[in-house]
Amino acid sequence: MKPKKNNRPSDSDQATRAAAVKTTTQANASAIDERIRQRAYEIHLARGGTPGQDFDDWLQAEREIKAAIQKAPDASDEA
Repeated sequence: MKPKKNNRPSDSDQATRAAAVKTTTQANASAIDERIRQRAYEIHLARGGTPGQDFDDWLQAEREIKAAIQKAPDASDEA
């Protein structure tokens, strides 16, 4: 009788994959934060650059960017 082949990934394989996912997620979060930061600045300038509404500008930018991300087609759907 043949011994069964172990198809489970090793702990090091799992750790490597987890690190890759974490790095990708962090990179995506950084890119999104940068888009929000840029849009908040644009909103600030469009308001005339008056101080005191930075938090409102950020929240508006965050809503806009997150809505745009949700509307964007999934890259895997295009393949």
